[in-house]
Amino acid sequence: MHKFILFIKEFHIYKKKELLDAVASFSNKQFLIFIGLFFIVIISVITLLFKINSIFLVDVPVSGGTVTEGIVGVPTLINPVIALSDADKDLTSLVYSGLMRKTQDGNFITDLAESYTVSPNGLNYTFVINNNAKFHDGTKLTADDVIFTIEKIKDPTIKSPRKMGWDGVTVSKIDDYTVVFTLAQPSISFIDNTTMGILPSGLWKSVNTNEFNLSPLNIKAIGSGPFKYKSVVKNSDGTIEEYKLKRFNDFILGKPLIKYLNIISYANEKSLLKALLNNSIDQAGEISPENTEDIKSGNYKINEVTLPRIFGIFFNSSKNKIFADQTILNAFDKALNKQEIVDDVLGGFGSISNNPIPEKIIKTDYNINYNNATIEEANIMLDKAGWVKGEDGIRSKGSTRTITKKVGNKTVTETVKSNSPATRLSFSLTTGDSQELKQAAISIKDQLIKIGAEVDIKKIYESGQLNQIIRAREYEALFFGQFINRESDLYLYWHSSQRVDPGLNIAMYNNKKVDTILESVQNIFKAEDRIIKYNQLIKEFELDIPAVLIYSPKYLYVTSPKLNNVSFENITIPSDRFASIYMWSVDTDQVWKIFAK
Repeated sequence: MHKFILFIKEFHIYKKKELLDAVASFSNKQFLIFIGLFFIVIISVITLLFKINSIFLVDVPVSGGTVTEGIVGVPTLINPVIALSDADKDLTSLVYSGLMRKTQDGNFITDLAESYTVSPNGLNYTFVINNNAKFHDGTKLTADDVIFTIEKIKDPTIKSPRKMGWDGVTVSKIDDYTVVFTLAQPSISFIDNTTMGILPSGLWKSVNTNEFNLSPLNIKAIGSGPFKYKSVVKNSDGTIEEYKLKRFNDFILGKPLIKYLNIISYANEKSLLKALLNNSIDQAGEISPENTEDIKSGNYKINEVTLPRIFGIFFNSSKNKIFADQTILNAFDKALNKQEIVDDVLGGFGSISNNPIPEKIIKTDYNINYNNATIEEANIMLDKAGWVKGEDGIRSKGSTRTITKKVGNKTVTETVKSNSPATRLSFSLTTGDSQELKQAAISIKDQLIKIGAEVDIKKIYESGQLNQIIRAREYEALFFGQFINRESDLYLYWHSSQRVDPGLNIAMYNNKKVDTILESVQNIFKAEDRIIKYNQLIKEFELDIPAVLIYSPKYLYVTSPKLNNVSFENITIPSDRFASIYMWSVDTDQVWKIFAK
């Protein structure tokens, strides 16, 4: 204690002159050492301060910046009632907003609606519109606009692709900001309907129904979404090359962070890829797997998203009777190496499909027993069923038949020629004119020849032609994809009432048990109770094999590393990627954590 008191007494703060005198007394060598130590201390202190500062700093999104996205196709119908192409749907999702909006986690939040209630029987949905909601031109959005939009969708003259989802639904006005939707029967997917954009009736009511598709408002669109029309750039032919948008400051969910959004149209993926690689655009979707290696060489992020799309072979036994033989379908399912098709056709950007109900729609707990391709097992099945390989390696059935007769005391079995013509294990496979579909069809053909099945891939159509072929059910077998965006779509794809146009049951499936299940789940609002029913449906599917499901491809969306606050994991259709765009940012700033929101 005594020593400590002496130390305190002797301790004093050196004056400036004393410090200078001390430094002046240094030798040259001591002075150099002193200067070196001095700078080391200064650098150490600065480094320490930076490290301490970085511990407390976080990046936060800030307002401003521009994003340029490339798409394949030209938007011409930027209108929620008639948008058909992916380009149209992309722009429509940016310009318009609905009563409800999908979130990044796959759920729904109120958008134009302030609140909503559902009646106990699931037939009446009452929506209260936020009285602050307005269109891009500043006019108020009211119940009249909602009713007008639904009426246009249901108008048969307009031929809206959304019409089927609104048939059997009536809409009535309680007051200027309250509407009631009344359903003919409960629908587990009705809330998804209400994400559809709302038209400004004040502008559209003067447009003749017969000229609905021709209105300039389909380009200079006015909605209530996060971005509004700014201008378009056209080429010498008058075709839109670039669609320029700017943020809508009065967007009901908050002013978007990104200030400008430019959508540039390209004729094909080759041109789109070139624009990515020369940095003309920041991002693009629907990139083919074979182009990913080129993109990886650039400074981009490849977002892989599994959409609820299932590609497979759908059989039409009314056009080729061999598909009435369940053994054939079982053998095909056994013989096809689905993983090989995923690897060869999709470059591994996909997953094997066996379940007709995508996990993203609802996750069931029934596991279909699937093993890798078993060519030997498939051949044994066909041998036992009487399908005999000919000299050309193709199987047939009916050219001979087996009879058993008594010869003395013995029973003799012999093969005799049949009077009926042989049925050849041969069929034509129809598909679309895209590289992926054609390559998958070739892989299917090459694999099925190993079990003696002949596949003719002469029928490849462009999308418009293919749609007509499908609607008329003019195919023996079809390699195509089901786009299951919501649970109610399962009814359209598998219920027997949907076997003819405009139904989507392209497998021509007819199973009364499945019909009953699909009808009953519409009245079951608890997901866990619906899963029990769906497990029964999958079991029936496994027994029948109405289609050989093969794969679900990944949706590849390329974005710039400067893009923040994005999540694409739970999207179900490509245009869903813009559902949360009002929260995206390209500019960031660093602030201390205590100041970050």
